[in-house]
Parts: sequence; C-alpha cells; structure tokens
Amino acid sequence: MQDGVAASRASFARVFPALWVAAFFGFTFTGSVVSPPDIALTVLAVLGAIYGLAFARGEWREMVAGHPLMLAASLALAVAILWSQSMMAWRGVPPSDTVPAQTAVLLCLPVLAVFLSDGRIFKAVVALFAAVCLWHFVMMPVEAMMGFKLTWHPHFLLARAAWPFQFQASGLAWQTFCFVGLFLPLFYLAWGPLFERRVFDRLRLPHGLVGLLPLLWLIPVSSVQSRSGLAGALVAGVLAMLAWHKRPGVARWLLLAGVGVLVVWLYLYLFAEGKTGPGLRWAYLQAYVREAMDWQWLTTGRGFSREVPAPVVVPGLMPLAHSHNDIAQVFYSWGLPGLLAYAAFWFAMLRLVFSRFVARGEYWPALALVAVIPNLVTDVGFHFFEKAAFLVILVAMCMACAPKRVA
Repeated sequence: MQDGVAASRASFARVFPALWVAAFFGFTFTGSVVSPPDIALTVLAVLGAIYGLAFARGEWREMVAGHPLMLAASLALAVAILWSQSMMAWRGVPPSDTVPAQTAVLLCLPVLAVFLSDGRIFKAVVALFAAVCLWHFVMMPVEAMMGFKLTWHPHFLLARAAWPFQFQASGLAWQTFCFVGLFLPLFYLAWGPLFERRVFDRLRLPHGLVGLLPLLWLIPVSSVQSRSGLAGALVAGVLAMLAWHKRPGVARWLLLAGVGVLVVWLYLYLFAEGKTGPGLRWAYLQAYVREAMDWQWLTTGRGFSREVPAPVVVPGLMPLAHSHNDIAQVFYSWGLPGLLAYAAFWFAMLRLVFSRFVARGEYWPALALVAVIPNLVTDVGFHFFEKAAFLVILVAMCMACAPKRVA
C-alpha cells in the first residue's frame, strides 16, 4: 500500500511540472492586453506554490537562496500593483481585473523558474519558442502581402499599404503592437540557448545560418510595420552578429552597414507615413507625468483601466488612452510605490543578466532586452500583458539556467 502511494506521488511529481508549464504558455501565448488570462494565471500560481510546498521544498529553497533580490523585487512590484488597485477600488473606481494580469504573471515567476530548472522542460520550452518563431518567419510576410491570417486570435488585419506590404501583420498576437512586446524578443530566448549549445548540443546547424538568423528575423519584424520594433530588432541583430563573429572583418562590417541602410530606408519611406509623430507622444508623456505628480494620487496612482479611453487629453491634439511610455505610465497608474518597485525589478533583472550572462560572454538575455526596449520607450510597456509576460519569462529562464555570478 505504501509502495503504491509512493509510486503515485513520484508519478505526480514527474507529470505536474510539465503540465503546469504547458498550461502557463498556453494561457500566455493566447492571451492579450484586451483579454488577459489573469484568473487562470493566478490559479496556476497557487497550484504551483502548493506543489512546491508539498513536493519541491528543496528546489524552492535553492532558487530563493540563489536569487533573493530578483524574487524580492518581483514580489514588491506585485504588491505595489495590488496596493494601487485596492486604493482605487476604495475610492470608488471599478478595477479592470479581479487580479491585475501583471500581478498574476509575477506570482507565476518563482514557480516557472523552478520548473524550468528541469533540463527536459527547459529543452521543450526552447523548442516551443523555436517553433513559434519559425511560424512567424513563414506567416508574417504572407499576412503582410496577401492578408491571409492563420491564428487562434479572431482579429482582422489592419490594411495599410507600405510596399510590398499591404497589411500590418500581427502573427499569433491579437493586435499588431502585441507582436513587438512578446514574440519579437522571444526570438532571442530560442536563438540564444541554441547558439550557446545549452540545448540540443548534438544538433549541428550550419554556422553561417545560425549567425544570420538575427538579421533574417528583420523580415517578419518589417511585416508588422512597427518603427520601434524595427529599431530594436536591428540593433539587437547587429549586436548578435558582432557576438557571433568575435573579430568581425571588413566584409562583415560592410554587410552590417548595408543592412542598416536598408532598414533606415524602410523606416523612413515605408513605415513612417500615417504614424503618430514624436511631438504628439512627447506632449502626452509630459502630460501624464504632470498628472502623476499630483500629491493626492502620488501614493496610490490613478489606476489603469481598459474601459477609460483617454484619461488625459492634451488640448489641440488627438486623445491618447495612455502615455506611450513605460515609466511615465507606471508612475501615473501605480504611483510612487509602483514606480520604485518597478525600478527595483529592472535593477534586479539587469543585475541578473549582466552578472550571470554578459560578464561570461553570453549575450542572448541582453539582446532580448535590446529588442524590446525601444517599444517600451515609445509605447505602453508593463501595462500590456504581452510585455509583462515576456519580462517574466526572460527572468525565469535566466534564473533557471544562470551560472554563478561574475563581478
């Protein structure tokens, strides 16, 4: 009898982590800012914590001991977001979510990091990312040129002529800008472990192809017609090429320069027409910061509701529903506590990436951040579910496979 119970517990301990990770990415990749899976991810976080207490207490202690600052910063940010929403509800402002999607995905961070520490699960996740990226390689240009969409998100393509593209492709994302926040930088979470041979070390891909993949990734990125996405993908691609060629020669520099000229031409002549200019966004960034500094809202923020179309309106300009800047929006929505917690989260994340990876000559986590940062500066960042999910996934992968710290 006892042997049967022990065998059942062992089987459950083997199966549950894989099922949990599959459910997490299923909810993450099919959710969006307009339909975040906040309740589902909250339930997953609770189930994962219960599993950890019952079956994996040693793994949890090891993870906490290895990354106390990162876990503390993520918990502080989750608490700050909940505090802001609670205060807004107390003031009579109805919240958008029962549990904010950002808090839900942050609560999943320690569970995800522990489960990704399993080499088999980590390998399966990298394979999933590679498959998703391959799908975008093929389908994004088809979407942009022909308007044919194959996805589980029932959202129409935005018709916008920019030769040779007739539509703004969105791929697996619900809306165009969501691709830039999740699937664009996700490329480096697949390419990096493969490039560094952390997984599938027996897979012998052509060395030249592996090195060119970051620049080839510019093709689906161009299909989405996002200026910030194109800028981030270009800079990250060039840096990846420099990391691939430890001592780049003149021919490789000329190749990179040619790619840069081509992308600048695409940026100026294809994707800038019909887009909002920097003057509009700068005006709203200033307006949102001024509103955030009102002492009555400084400690709680004004909340973030998808039902409010334009909480701040600049006279003489079209209304914008948000500040088009990550830091300004965090300050406006969650107040000073949220801003400080978010800064601590970024400090801990950058410290993890640079001390555990970049200092050892392993650059893929930093390249993923480079790819997404321009869009955080020019659009809403952590408030959009896709971008919050990406940052949590990046941190969890870094925590799961991080070598020892290097000064």
